Amino acid sequence: MNDEQSKRLSDAADAVIQANDALEEARDAVNDKRFDSEQERDRLSAAQQMSSKLDNAGKRIDDAVRKGTIASATLARPGAYARFKDATAAAREGRALGKSANDIDGTANKRARGQESLDKLDAALAAAAIIVFGE
Repeated sequence: MNDEQSKRLSDAADAVIQANDALEEARDAVNDKRFDSEQERDRLSAAQQMSSKLDNAGKRIDDAVRKGTIASATLARPGAYARFKDATAAAREGRALGKSANDIDGTANKRARGQESLDKLDAALAAAAIIVFGE
């Protein structure tokens, strides 16, 4: 592995770690205790924060997938493009679900949509990690 390949792989690994951190923040937001609050404003605030955290995680995962795929291409790893397509589709769907969570009625529905988003983003991050770190 030459210096350029090493740098690209290092950048991709860092992007996966940052995406993982962002996904953990989103997971915490989905599980926020304010969703169980008696106050409507607390529940709405939790839903807005959840949506924002899910979108941020999706952006980070997209970045990690792109960087990982480029690093994989420089290393001639087989299957990287197929994983790239799967990961970007899952990340796109996860972000869309997260954004739409605020548009549906009911706190329980918002939280459920956030969980769906989280599941898609989790799958996208797992694919990004395989792209970067191998199977």
